[in-house]
Amino acid sequence: MSTVASTAHADDSPQGEYKSPGSVASRTPRTRKHALRQVAEEQRQAMIENFDLEVEDKIRSMMAQLEDDKADLLLKADCEIAQLPKCVREMPLKAFLRKYNGEVSAAVLGVLEMDSAAQDCLVSLPETPLAIRLRRKAAAAAADK
Repeated sequence: MSTVASTAHADDSPQGEYKSPGSVASRTPRTRKHALRQVAEEQRQAMIENFDLEVEDKIRSMMAQLEDDKADLLLKADCEIAQLPKCVREMPLKAFLRKYNGEVSAAVLGVLEMDSAAQDCLVSLPETPLAIRLRRKAAAAAADK
């Protein structure tokens, strides 16, 4: 026998080739399945970790979007409230609900119907586009006469 054959294990092939105990050729079908399961388990674990990272990233981006939307809504609410007459803005919520049934338009009309002494709070009432057009039309008609 050659030197390679002399180092060969007793369960090696009859041709005298040396095979390491961990080589693929020396594995039994059962250990191949185990190796494949182990690889599949490692891949599954890697996929789960990747999925967890993606979910965490999505949650972070959604939370950031939520904070931006919250800030936008608060700003819009503040702008809407700022457009109300000062006397309506300063009114307690219970009084507003009791007197105007929670309707902003009724509150503005109620303020408009007040006597002239109390109408100084209307200074902050914004001019609507319709009112602007009517005022311009009246000014143009007055200029033509």
